[in-house]
Amino acid sequence: MINRIIRYSLEHRLLTVFLVILASIVGVFAAVRMPKDIYPDLSPPVVTIVTENEGMAAEDVERLISFPLEALLNGAPHVTRVRSESGTGDSIVTVEFEWGTDIYLARQIVSSQLDIVAGSLPDGTEGPHLGPVSSRMGEVFEFAVVGESTDPLELRSIADWTIRYRLQGVPGVSFVINFGGFVKQFQVYLRPELLKHYDITIDDVRAAIEDSNRNFSGGILAKGAQEELIKGIGRIAGVDDITGTVITSRNNVPVKVGDVAEVRVGGKFRRDDASYNGENAVAVTVQKQYGGNTLAAIQRVKESLSQITADLPPGVRIEQFYDQSVLIAKSIGHVNRSIVEGAILIMLVMVVFLWDLRASLIAGLTIPLSILIALIIMAMFRVDLTVMSMGGLAIGVGKVASGTIIMVENIVRVLREKKGEGSTLEITYEAAKDVGTYLFATSLIIILVFLPLLSLQGIEGAMFRPTAIAVAAALFGALILNLTLQPVLCRTFLKTGQTEDRGNSLVEFLTAKYEAALSFGLDRGRAVVITCLALTVGAAGLYQLLGKEFVPPLDEGSILASTVLLPETSLEEAARVGARLEDVFLSFPEVLSVTRTTGSAEGSEHVHPVNHSHYNLLLVPKEERHRDYGELTEAMRAELVKFPGVMYIFEQPIANKLAETLTGTAGELSIKLFGTEWDVLNQKIEEIHHIMEEVDGVADLQVEQTAGIPQLVVDVQRAELARFGISVGSVADLVETALNGIEVTDVFEVDRTTSILLRLDEEYRRSEERVESLLIDAPNGERIPLSQLADIRHGEGPQEILRENLMRRKIILLNVVDRDVGSLVAEAQRRIQAEVDLPLGYFVEFGGSYEAQQRAMRDLSVLMVVVLLLIFVVLFSSFGSLLQASLIILTVPLSLFGAIVGLLVAGQSINVSSMIGLIALMGVCVQNDVILIAKINEFVAKGHELKDAVMKGSMTKFRAIFMTNLVMIVGSIPLAFHVSTGSELHRPLAMVYIGGFIGAIVIRMVAMPVLYEVATRAKTTSRA
Repeated sequence: MINRIIRYSLEHRLLTVFLVILASIVGVFAAVRMPKDIYPDLSPPVVTIVTENEGMAAEDVERLISFPLEALLNGAPHVTRVRSESGTGDSIVTVEFEWGTDIYLARQIVSSQLDIVAGSLPDGTEGPHLGPVSSRMGEVFEFAVVGESTDPLELRSIADWTIRYRLQGVPGVSFVINFGGFVKQFQVYLRPELLKHYDITIDDVRAAIEDSNRNFSGGILAKGAQEELIKGIGRIAGVDDITGTVITSRNNVPVKVGDVAEVRVGGKFRRDDASYNGENAVAVTVQKQYGGNTLAAIQRVKESLSQITADLPPGVRIEQFYDQSVLIAKSIGHVNRSIVEGAILIMLVMVVFLWDLRASLIAGLTIPLSILIALIIMAMFRVDLTVMSMGGLAIGVGKVASGTIIMVENIVRVLREKKGEGSTLEITYEAAKDVGTYLFATSLIIILVFLPLLSLQGIEGAMFRPTAIAVAAALFGALILNLTLQPVLCRTFLKTGQTEDRGNSLVEFLTAKYEAALSFGLDRGRAVVITCLALTVGAAGLYQLLGKEFVPPLDEGSILASTVLLPETSLEEAARVGARLEDVFLSFPEVLSVTRTTGSAEGSEHVHPVNHSHYNLLLVPKEERHRDYGELTEAMRAELVKFPGVMYIFEQPIANKLAETLTGTAGELSIKLFGTEWDVLNQKIEEIHHIMEEVDGVADLQVEQTAGIPQLVVDVQRAELARFGISVGSVADLVETALNGIEVTDVFEVDRTTSILLRLDEEYRRSEERVESLLIDAPNGERIPLSQLADIRHGEGPQEILRENLMRRKIILLNVVDRDVGSLVAEAQRRIQAEVDLPLGYFVEFGGSYEAQQRAMRDLSVLMVVVLLLIFVVLFSSFGSLLQASLIILTVPLSLFGAIVGLLVAGQSINVSSMIGLIALMGVCVQNDVILIAKINEFVAKGHELKDAVMKGSMTKFRAIFMTNLVMIVGSIPLAFHVSTGSELHRPLAMVYIGGFIGAIVIRMVAMPVLYEVATRAKTTSRA
């Protein structure tokens, strides 16, 4: 079949060229239309359930809201994990589904269960309702709404009603979250003495306001040939309407709301604050739709913001502080530039070694054309252009060039050798046929190397799959061009009379040196075998020295600093300390802006107490900075230690989102302690914390704070309630309404809705004595102070309660510096096991990127075995020799020696990027071995003595194999040494290539022929 394809292409040159041009045009269109992003879609099918009950203690939220929801969903179809966060007044339950589950099916499964539990939730509960169809990875654009002289109430109203709702209508946007400012509210502050004077209860006021806020209809009024709709208008329009609402009458005198309360416009009780460069602000986060096109969504948001900006009041402005499209453009631009520069370097290598400009141009033309064909295939498989898929294309460039060199070099060599012996068509056909079958086999081998990656599940599969498809697509495109276009162009432009070997001193020099080295090795076969064994063992030993992590850290151009103050810290104090820290961050010349958010935004999927703050630091572009991310954060740590009581952790936005996507926790590494009793959990987590303080490489160590929140506990005395005939519900209603307040109804304004809050005036909520003096109506008309019905005392309670799969958990967060994650975890596990005595039912898990790294390494180890078996099958079918197939497989570890040395020298680790490089390295080395052994077998079949056949076969293929290894090296140089956004992701891969293929030139090109000769001679001797 391969030969027929070559023959048909040579006989139909115009058709072949036309089809290639057509495919190239389609490839250009595919490149323009393909979605672009940093990473592939790493959003697992996750459904978030948000439930609120303002002011409810965290223990009650856990017991009455979170736990019933968890228990209901823990065994639902396709559910893999259920997590919950219970804070003051907030419950967030996160339900994770199996990868591949349709997100809308997942939401349907959750939604169908919510109806079962919704009716049993406590009074005053808002929800449960499902969060937006998005995830943390979908937070792609953030900005601040700033107004120097604008009231925070008005600023939030602008953000809510002028900005948010317009952005939520933008195609591709799932949700918009506003953070900070004050939400406008009509507030009715009751005065107990006036209620007592008029003998009016809080429920009376509530009922009066609700009843006075309604429109109504009188139906249709018929007027002969016409009719009119009877419309009644009775809704509250503002403060005056509320103040004038009649509650009841006393002595024929109406008692109005204004007689017993002060009515005013104020800010809603809030648990969040925000600022931008020290100015009051509203921080806005835009989430894209699940699986949406990031660049397209951001572009539409920017266009909408440009229109919105024109409608903003004077003095109000929008300041962007996080734009993922900038990072995407820079990262993909870096890979594009590296591919182009690598291709140019490869072209130079071809010119130097082929010593024929036209042949080099024919070979070089295959690189861009194969990438265009690859883009078509990637688009068919719905693979986006990300740093992972572009990395696959970068791998493919070198492999494309190596296959191209083998084909063109063979045609050029045969045309020179057979000058005048036949037509160019026949000579070209014979030369192409000579290597076509083996090119097909070797391309199939490399595709087989990557195909098992498609079977990876979870986030590992999402990371690897685009790379595997991109590599396979590039190789497929190159193979098609090798068998069709290249022979056609060689026949057309390389005539037999134009291909004289004009001599090449560099090639002649290298050939002579190689011949001498090979001859030396063949004379010392046993020493070469021992050396190869030593290098293989050395590779295994050096591998243990490499650090291990999931993905290389990426300098995103932003820093996310998170701080935690003492648990009892108020929102106002947290904001004050936050302002001081903002000044510290702004003092760094590399920092362009600082946006602070404190606490949790209303409606947000993240529960953060008010003592938690996050600072998004926008940095000067990487190319213009003198300090990288690591140096900057180290300098910032030196400043933050001057603030006693402040715990901190430094991350980057995407890294933070990825960590929370993986395990629901921030930080590079998390240590999760599971158990049941809070006292035991608190004690044991402190023991683990002390151990981690002594472990080298630990930075930003932070124990999750869950206890220590001051509480005023109202413990009802049932005996006293029974004596007065008062129910627990009556006490609860009074305390909740009078102190926490209730939203009675809403006022519909022109384009917005504003709630009406009913509660006691602030002065009645400022002391324990005021709370004790609250009066509760008994059935006999008597009014009993709350202090007679309940034990009112001070206490402490958890600030936040975290659960996972129905178990409570405590967490330690940390980052790792100057050390790899794998070795740090190994030491931590060893010490925790030896030094911490955990009771039965308590256990420790390590999360964060380490969890994904362990899964990836475990799965890849299994897949490596599968890959080697597949390669063995292909080799055996190609050679029909068990010995030769086994020889190639058994020497695969030898090819890894140089790669491991390259990683060690460059200070790189074993991660997703370097593992992909190692897999590709094995494939290319196997390809070269196939070409070499096939040529040696050819000389053996012609009757040459074994050693002579090895020499002739090796020398014949020296230039092609040497060029293959060299182009893989030079093609990787731009990826290895460029310093720009995104370069960190591909540097490990490039160093694997550079070290591995240098090793292939220095070691493998001599070792493989010698091992072939030794193994074949040993087999022949044993038979004799």
